[in-house]
This record gives sequence, C-alpha cells and structure tokens, in this order.
Amino acid sequence: MPDVINIEALSRLFAERDAQDPRRYPTANIADLVQHRLLGALFPRHLGGLGWSLPEAVKAVETIAQGSPSTALLWTMPLGLAGVSSLDVHIAPKEHQAAWSAQAERMAAEYLQGRIFAACNSEKGAGGSLASTKTTAERVAPGQFRLTGEKILASFGQHANVFLSTAKLPPEQPGGTEAVEFFLLRTPAPGVEIMDDWDGFGMLSTESQSVRYKQAAGELLGFPNFIGVVHPLQYFFCLFAAIPLGCAGGILRAMAQPAPASPALLLRFNEALMRYEALSAYLLETSRAWRPAAGPSYAAQVLRMKTYVSQESTKLCAELFALSGGRHYRASDPLARFLADSFAGTALRPPLPLALDTLSQELVIPDMDHNL
Repeated sequence: MPDVINIEALSRLFAERDAQDPRRYPTANIADLVQHRLLGALFPRHLGGLGWSLPEAVKAVETIAQGSPSTALLWTMPLGLAGVSSLDVHIAPKEHQAAWSAQAERMAAEYLQGRIFAACNSEKGAGGSLASTKTTAERVAPGQFRLTGEKILASFGQHANVFLSTAKLPPEQPGGTEAVEFFLLRTPAPGVEIMDDWDGFGMLSTESQSVRYKQAAGELLGFPNFIGVVHPLQYFFCLFAAIPLGCAGGILRAMAQPAPASPALLLRFNEALMRYEALSAYLLETSRAWRPAAGPSYAAQVLRMKTYVSQESTKLCAELFALSGGRHYRASDPLARFLADSFAGTALRPPLPLALDTLSQELVIPDMDHNL
C-alpha cells in the first residue's frame, strides 16, 4: 500500500470505536481518513492525494469494511469522486479541458481541508436506474444551474459539505433526449433541505438521509456528457462491491480468533475462506481492467462482477453467522451487524433488482481471444 498508512490497523481501530455505539455517525473514523489524506487518496500526489490506483483503493475499502462497513461505505463516495475527477484531462473535449482541470484542483484543495464530498443520487421509485432520474436541472446562465427534485440515501447527511447529484437537463434541440449529468451542490445553501429520516436495517451510522432540492445552485461536474463519455459508474461499482466482501472478511476474522476446534467446523471455515479469496480476486481483476470509456462489454463485466460478488458475499455472511452459534444472536453483536450491513450494501449500492433486470435483458460476451 502506498505511503506508510496501516489500513489494517485503522480497520481494527474503527471496529473498536463502532462497538461502543454502532448507530452514531463515525466522526473520529472520518477524521482519521481526512488526517491521512485517505478521502482523496485517488487524487495524484501533486494535488495532495496518494496517487492510488483503483485496485489499491478497492483493497483498502475491503479492509476498512472488515472493521467498519459503515465507514467504508461513506468513504467510497468521496474516494470514487476523487478518482473520476483525476482522469487524463484529454478525455474531455478540448474546449472544456482547462475548466475541468481547474475544477479538479479546487476539489482536491477542499479535500485537504477536510470538506466532505458525498453522494446524493438515489430517488424513490427510480429503482436505481439513471434513466429514471426525475430531478431536473435548469440552466440559468452559462455554467450556472438550478436543481429541483427529491433524493434519498444521501450519505453523510448533515455532515456533508458538497453533494454529488444526478439531474436531467432538457434536450438541447427540439425532439432531443434529456441528458443526465452529475452536479456539485454546496451545503448548507438556499434550496437544499436535508432531512432527518434515516432508519436503516443496516449501515446505521451512515446518516443516509433524504434531501430536497428547490432551485438549488449546482455546478456541472467535469464537462457536458461526462457520464456518457467517461462511464464513471463502473468505477464506483468496483468500490461498492468491496463493502459486502469486507463484511464477509470481518466475520471470518472474528471467527478465526480462536480458530474453530471442531474438524467439521474447521473444514467449513476453510471452505468459506477459499470462497472469500476467490471473490476478492474476481473483484481485483475486474477493477484492474477499468478504463474511461471502456465500452459496453466492460460495463457488462462490472455489472456481473458487482452482482455476483455482492450476492455471494452476503450469502457467505449468512452462512458464517449461522455457524457462529447462538452467542452472537444479538442485534448489537459485531457479527450480526456485519450480516445486516452486507444485506444493506447489496440492496442499496446499486440495488440488486436493477442489476438482475439488466442482466436478464442483455448478454454481452467478452472477447476471449486476448487471453489465448
């Protein structure tokens, strides 16, 4: 891992803190991430980041999730945004390159100051579909927009300084289609109302509140058609998949101390460990292949990986919890929280039904020749 940051030690420290009050927003954990420049670790070093690659970030998120899944989920939001904001400026159309580079520099400076960039994209009834976004953006002046709509599951809640939100712009030409873009919105600010309605089954301390926008000022992220050109969602999906996987790793770690004495239980434990290592390898291999504008074949590969790793990690958590015995059958027990958090991650980031619907509608077979 780059620099001398002991991610494993942070994971164990976060677990100790969470055990004291698993419902409380992890203020100290987030402060440690800020102190070690981990929120923006995917920014290049000249912008104050650590210059991590996506696979390095995926492995780190998995490790933190072994101690504190809620902290890991919160971390993926600013971490992924730092990564997609740090891409080669030449991906942008020439006329937008200078502005995008300047925006990334401003964001990196705010990360170093400890400002929190959070995700605020989900909407009721959208089922996680980007195309079903109902929040609208109105262009009021060159580079200035006003957003109106309602969001759910906005990570960090009142602790966020900036929300990354999707919204639809009206078509440029009559008969054209509405474009979905990413926008940055400051908090607190006029037109931004953050609720206090989070009561999750898992991920209790993430403060994933609902948010209402009413003519709220927004800044376009990157450049026009950023989502269509860069395909940043697959980048985030790789990070999200590490969270339920880390939950399974957390249960494995807890059950290994002490190791099961029964030969039958030891065999089951080793089988679980092999499954965990296989899932981790699948995730890392997929994340290594990420490239901006990688195309539909890679997008389908990420969707298959995210769906499979999330489903199998949650199954593994359930099986291990059943093997752990009745002494862990308490809502406050760390193993029970890992189980609940694994389900929450699978359901919410992005929702499993959307993934299954997409997989059932299309099959993109990857080109296998390059491996021969």
